[in-house]
Amino acid sequence: MYKLDERDIQILSILQEEGRITKTALADRLNLSLTPSWDRLQRLEEEGIIESYGARLSSPFLKNFHLVITEVELESHKEGQFNRFEDAILGFDEVLSCWSVGGGLDYILKILVKDVSDYQDFLKRVLKADIGLRRYFSYAVLDKIKDTEVVPDSLIRRSGVVK
Repeated sequence: MYKLDERDIQILSILQEEGRITKTALADRLNLSLTPSWDRLQRLEEEGIIESYGARLSSPFLKNFHLVITEVELESHKEGQFNRFEDAILGFDEVLSCWSVGGGLDYILKILVKDVSDYQDFLKRVLKADIGLRRYFSYAVLDKIKDTEVVPDSLIRRSGVVK
């Protein structure tokens, strides 16, 4: 695996906050000329450390939707049951995230719907799909306290990926 140095960490930090920054502005912020800055950025992309670039939708816009966290337990842990569930859940647009977890549950889903009725329709479709659910628990998100995908520099530095 590619080992990060301090400049790489700076690039990641800047891009996580300012994904649309120009190559020139990035080079200026790093105190590098354009070519070495661009080379480092390309290396981070080629190594798969930077996966993609995108836009974050604003909180006021997202207030038009309802976020629901759903815990899922499968009926069986026999071979193929996890793949069956995972393959099926990929087909539901409402599912923004699906995490396989250890402990008393099998999955946690992050689901975005327009309202409670839309969530009920979503659940009916999931149950009709017969993808092996034993039970589920739903939690309506009332307010966002902290929600980020940004990995802090301090955590990157403590990881095993730094030179």
